Amino acid sequence: MPTATLFARAFPWRFRWPVRLRAAALLLLLAMAPAAAASAQEPSPPAPAIQAPAAVAAPSSPAPSAAAGGGDGMMMTILSEGQDRMAGFRGKLARRLRSTPEIPSAILTTLTARSPTGAPTFFLRIVGLAIGAMAAGHAAQHLVYGRLVARRLLPRGDEPGPGGSALADRFPRLIAHALLTLGGMILATLIGIALITALLPDPAPITEKTVIIAGTGYLLVWAIALFWRLVLFANAATDDGLAPAARRLRRDMTASGAVGVALIGCIVWLEALGMAYDPHAVLFALFGLLTVLATVFALYVNRRTVERVFLSGRPAATVAPLERMALRLWLPAIIAYFAYAWATLVNRLIHGWPTELPLLLGAYVVAAAILGVYAAVTYATEWLVHQRRTLWRPLEESQDEGGDGPRDGDGEVRDAPRPATLDSYEALARRVAGILAAAAGVAATMSVWNVPRMHGDAAGRLISIMTICLIGYVAYHAVRIGIDRRIAEEGPVPGTVPGDEGSGHGSASRLATLLPLVRNVILLAIVGTVMISVLMDLGVNIAPLFAGAGIVGIAIGFGAQTLIRDIFSGAFFLIDDAFRKGEYIEIGSIRGTVEKISVRSMQLRHHRGPLHTVPFGEIHQLTNYSRDWVIMKLPLRITYDTDVEKVRKHIKQLGQMLLDDPELGPKFLQPLKSQGVIQMEDSAMILRVKFMTRPGDQWEIRKRVFQELHALFRREGIRFAHREVTVRFAGEATATGQAGGPMGGMTGEEARNLAAGAVLHTLGEGALDADAADGRR
Repeated sequence: MPTATLFARAFPWRFRWPVRLRAAALLLLLAMAPAAAASAQEPSPPAPAIQAPAAVAAPSSPAPSAAAGGGDGMMMTILSEGQDRMAGFRGKLARRLRSTPEIPSAILTTLTARSPTGAPTFFLRIVGLAIGAMAAGHAAQHLVYGRLVARRLLPRGDEPGPGGSALADRFPRLIAHALLTLGGMILATLIGIALITALLPDPAPITEKTVIIAGTGYLLVWAIALFWRLVLFANAATDDGLAPAARRLRRDMTASGAVGVALIGCIVWLEALGMAYDPHAVLFALFGLLTVLATVFALYVNRRTVERVFLSGRPAATVAPLERMALRLWLPAIIAYFAYAWATLVNRLIHGWPTELPLLLGAYVVAAAILGVYAAVTYATEWLVHQRRTLWRPLEESQDEGGDGPRDGDGEVRDAPRPATLDSYEALARRVAGILAAAAGVAATMSVWNVPRMHGDAAGRLISIMTICLIGYVAYHAVRIGIDRRIAEEGPVPGTVPGDEGSGHGSASRLATLLPLVRNVILLAIVGTVMISVLMDLGVNIAPLFAGAGIVGIAIGFGAQTLIRDIFSGAFFLIDDAFRKGEYIEIGSIRGTVEKISVRSMQLRHHRGPLHTVPFGEIHQLTNYSRDWVIMKLPLRITYDTDVEKVRKHIKQLGQMLLDDPELGPKFLQPLKSQGVIQMEDSAMILRVKFMTRPGDQWEIRKRVFQELHALFRREGIRFAHREVTVRFAGEATATGQAGGPMGGMTGEEARNLAAGAVLHTLGEGALDADAADGRR
């Protein structure tokens, strides 16, 4: 197989350019090393003496020349200092690199010189003795303290109940486990020290240092194992599929941490023995690089497990945007952190400056600060939510209990993935926990790297501004969540059904109509208060702003009288409870369902689809068709030979039958009954029936009443009267018609055609009137 193919398979495209850049930088460094060594061996040429120029005639413009000379001199000084620093850096780097082959001999010479017996293996026996004593102390505390004391004091880890939280139920056990393990570490250390003291009654100072360093390294490895056990315990316990991967991640991270502790411990030990600085610096840089590579490699191999632990069973598409960004950038951020830490370490070693906290230990300090703060805040929140039951669940949780979610292959309802939104106090507390954890991580990083901090007024103002923004953020979302929950408790907000004329879907309560407007006002007040507080902390005098706002408000008041009228009219309409969201109302010639209410207007959705926006100031008369009750009156045309009393009795029986109907009966407020004959026409008697129901139910009941009346009349032989038009032709025996009348000159066929046209014209006008009436409704 060609080499290019092997390289392409070994390094995917996304890693190809970073690897090339790193390789190029390494080759450039190696190429500069011999040149730097050569430049360090060669004596620097003496600087040429600057001779004072002979006296010459003064130039015509001396001031600009002096200024230009001063600027050039400053630039030359800066360049000269930069050159000197680069030359010094290259010289120190060359000196360190030249000592690389001397590392084994330097280690052997140091061990031989500091050994009390003169043999380098003396320290190996001391290190083995220290580790063996600590292991014996570990075993003793495990057999005595761990089994007899710690196991009995450790609280039981019960499974979370319905609706419970794994973290809230297991966090006390984790804390107790950590404290008991720390007690066991202290006991094991005391046992190990006692054993070493018994075996080495009169140790030399260098022997004591060796024992202390070896024992500290053993305890650090134990602490690293405990750290990863605590971090991965809750997730592995709640997800059976994650447990093997979590154990593998814990094992790999503990092993990489042990490697790092061993390498850094060797460096500290050799420095305590008095090893020469140049080989010690190179060895320190190499061991630091190995530590970084071991840690990064362990994280890269287990990156999928880390992501699963981070998600905790949630789909990746449902997490918040910040969490999604952290999920994508955590590994590059860790690589950048270790790369910067190693580069800083190498720079300090080259210059001979004292090194700071070891980079691996600093990383664990930062991680412990972040995870500790996040776990503590999250535990407190989930304990309140799931144990005390004082907070609400997310909005969709109660709405999805009906079993309408997606189903799996067995037909069981499964929870649909829900995007992460701040819809509960629990989610808000998790978001705040993340913010506080990030702040703790930044503070820990600054402490580890000794970043200079601001002091005085600037630091106080910055902390005050950050605190105000955090309090405003929490208050904003807390108010929003509380009001949204209160709106949800009022019941689902009705939507607009296409073609609906204010029917059966109901309307929102008065509180559900007013709360959205109250919410917007309070949220705007919170945002304004935060902005004003931030400006005050920045030293901005806000008194002129208020004065200017008052003047601008007066000007706007004169120029926007219509807007102010709309706002005040809407406020009084809402106070009077004239309408609510979801109700069917009529304003002048406009009808529709209230779909949206804003500060200055509302939107009405007509049952045929158009959306009307009506400013509150334009409302002079409003009719609400969705309040309390409604009476539906239905006219019936019957013939003159119909027994009206018989019809009344049958309608009364029909009304009682409809009341007994399990579906329609509860919707009646008054039963169906006859009002008798209300009008006499040429060809029919107009009989009217009526019933009372709740607003919105009249349309469904009317349809059923018409069906039942039609079946009743057909069954009882009651005939509906039809509209009739009587046309008399000229020449026929009529009371008023004469042969010489207006139609006397027409033939019989012409008269019939004219009569048919008159009938069609009359029927056409009736149809147009009916269409117009339907359009007005």
